[in-house]
Amino acid sequence: MIDLTTPIIPYVGTGIFKLDSSYDEVKALLQEHNISYTEEIWKKTGDFCPWTVIVICKEGSNPQHSAVELCFVKNQLFKICLCEDFEGSLPNGIHTGMNFNDAWKIDPKLKEDEDWDDVFISPDGYLVEYSNRNLNIIIITVFIPAFERDDFFEYKW
Repeated sequence: MIDLTTPIIPYVGTGIFKLDSSYDEVKALLQEHNISYTEEIWKKTGDFCPWTVIVICKEGSNPQHSAVELCFVKNQLFKICLCEDFEGSLPNGIHTGMNFNDAWKIDPKLKEDEDWDDVFISPDGYLVEYSNRNLNIIIITVFIPAFERDDFFEYKW
């Protein structure tokens, strides 16, 4: 069983999941804690390496609504997406389900991502994505510092 209430720490992770962990380390944790998951391979496109994504759903929840997505490239956990069923919050109090306008009041440094609609990035090490239907935050993402670099997709970090 996974604890869906742990704090979300930018550049670090949440609960038992720590950024920079290896794929094998995370798989061992999943087994040790008896956590059910599915796995997806996002195929290589262009210059991008394939990503392996471990998807964890809240017990009894619709499989289409994940709680946690662990993203690996070259065997390294570089990004953790905490989705609508995740109940933890960032140190500043921002959490999924919160109205984006309220989050913006908490962190006015949130800046619209140039590549994605409805996604805002904080210089404090996280992204928020909101639903354009009701402006509620649906995903909070934490990542390794290299994710913010222009050369991230060269995978030389």
